[in-house]
Amino acid sequence: MTDLARHRAEATQHDGALVSLEGVTVAFGGVLALNDVSFTIAAEDGIVGIIGPNGAGKSTCLSVIAGARPATSGAVTALGRPLGRRPNATRLARAGVVRTFQIPRPFAEMTIRENVVVALASSRRARTAELVTQADELLERLGLAAMAGSPAGSLPLAMRKKLEVGRAVASSPKLLLLDEVFEGLSDTEIDDMVRILRELHADGIHLVLVEHVLRALRQLAQTLIVFEKGQVLAQGDVETVLSSAEVKEAYLGDGGGEA
Repeated sequence: MTDLARHRAEATQHDGALVSLEGVTVAFGGVLALNDVSFTIAAEDGIVGIIGPNGAGKSTCLSVIAGARPATSGAVTALGRPLGRRPNATRLARAGVVRTFQIPRPFAEMTIRENVVVALASSRRARTAELVTQADELLERLGLAAMAGSPAGSLPLAMRKKLEVGRAVASSPKLLLLDEVFEGLSDTEIDDMVRILRELHADGIHLVLVEHVLRALRQLAQTLIVFEKGQVLAQGDVETVLSSAEVKEAYLGDGGGEA
C-alpha cells in the first residue's frame, strides 16, 4: 500500500473525535494559560483553524494536544488516545499526532534532503536508497527539489517553513498540528502553502492550524475555534465565526482582516 493510500485508509478509523478537551486547565504558577477549556474536533470539521489574540492560549493548547505539555486538570484525547497526566510526545508522534513549530528548526548543517531522510527513517523501516527516493518525491511536491542538496540553514523563511512541513509529513502523521505556518510569508508564498496543505488534507491527513493570518484561513479552513484569555470564545464554520459580533469585538476589531 502506498503512503497516500495508507493515510486515506487510516483516516477512516477516526470518524468520531480526532481531538477532545474536557475541562482542561493549564496553570503556570498563578497564571492560567488555559482555563476550563472544552471542545471537540471531528473528522467532518475539515481543516480547523485556531485563532485569537497573542497570549490567548492557542499555542499552549497545541502543545497539550501534541502531548508536549500536560494539563493541570481536565481530560485530553487525541486520535482516541487518553493523554493522561504524563503524556509522551514522542510516543504520540509515533501514533500519528505530529506538530510543527512557529520557528522552524531544521538540522542546519544537513542538506534539505538529509533533513527529510532523517524524519522518514524515524517512522518507517527502509533501505537508505528507498528513503532518499521518498524524500525526493516529497521535496518535489513541496517545490524544494531543486535545492535538495543545499544546507538547510541557507534557506529563506518561506522555504524553511516548507521544509518544516515536509519533515512533519515524513513522520507519517494522521493528525498534523501547525503553529503559525503562514507567519512572515508574502501573498504569493501564502497561496503556495495553502495549495500544499490542501493536497496534504486530500491525502487524508487531518490538519489543525494555530494561525493569525486570516487571509490564509479563509482560503483553507472549514472550521474555526476562537480563543480569548485562555478560554474558547466561539467554534463553528469560518464565515459564521468571523461575522460574529462577539468575535469581532474581542479579536478582529472594526477593520477585521489579520491580527
